Amino acid sequence: MKWIPTLRLALWAFVLLQAAYFLLAWLVPQGLMLGDVRMVLSPKWLTPTDVAALAAAPKAVGMLASLPVLLLTGYAAWRLNALLRSLRAGDYFAVATIGHLRAFAMAALAAMAWSILDTLLRGLAWRHGFGIDGFVQVGVSSEELLAMFVCALFFLIAGLMQEGRRLAEENEGFI
Repeated sequence: MKWIPTLRLALWAFVLLQAAYFLLAWLVPQGLMLGDVRMVLSPKWLTPTDVAALAAAPKAVGMLASLPVLLLTGYAAWRLNALLRSLRAGDYFAVATIGHLRAFAMAALAAMAWSILDTLLRGLAWRHGFGIDGFVQVGVSSEELLAMFVCALFFLIAGLMQEGRRLAEENEGFI
């Protein structure tokens, strides 16, 4: 399992990129210049012009509606990191390892579900709280649906691991 440290490093790089994307999309809608390349990021369903036109209060509400996605993603990464540490230690069917897999799957699934709902919540809050029309949009891509399906499969794998552990413990009693 010599690849696990590299995967853990990539995992934390991913989390840092997610946090940077979140902050840049909301706080720097005009984009950044990196040498000759202009990098413009924007929240889902909004253009950089839309974000730049928002007053501070609606922007803060939009950020608050989207923040659980970032927090759930961070928690999922933390549990995946713990899972990888357990695997590296050889604890393949330990109760803690199974728990880390379940928690990772649940947090990742919740983050994806919230990322779909946050655009709706953001739009409704803007419409009813600030009188801003035109931002209530919801969409689900096939990639998001596939990722949710994969998370559901992780629950199945965790159940199989739990059953394997139970059978191993049962067989230990016979030997």
